[in-house]
Amino acid sequence: MAISQAMCTSFKAELMLAVHDFRSASGDTFKLALYTSSASIDANTTAYTASGESSGTNYTAGGQALTNAGVTATNTNATAGTGFADFDDETFSNVTVTARGALIYNSTPSANGTANTTLTNAAVCVLDFGADKTSTDGDFTVIFPTADAANAIIRIA
Repeated sequence: MAISQAMCTSFKAELMLAVHDFRSASGDTFKLALYTSSASIDANTTAYTASGESSGTNYTAGGQALTNAGVTATNTNATAGTGFADFDDETFSNVTVTARGALIYNSTPSANGTANTTLTNAAVCVLDFGADKTSTDGDFTVIFPTADAANAIIRIA
């Protein structure tokens, strides 16, 4: 079992099918769920799973909704640029929980799944914290990288 940081392969295909709406106003709802080191989530993860999810005082299965900061595009030269999406840092308040990683997923995806299948809780990306992180009766905060073309958590160059 392992957590491997990656953009989910299914997410890449779903972008072409207009499944995910990252607009900050009236866009989809993206959530962040925390996982223990026993979880098996990686680039092949297609949807939220409770298997290996963290549990603890004041942590709710399925995680929390992220505040979407919207989409930005930057041109780095005359022929290419980067589009990126970002979220505000996410704090799980007053929790006792241990997590090795997290999954960002879309809890309200469009029904434009592959072969017209209905999608539920479509996976976006897996985050690996590098080691177990623990909060005991305190705040557990996931700090997202700088929202720019080189660092944003979700970016297409």
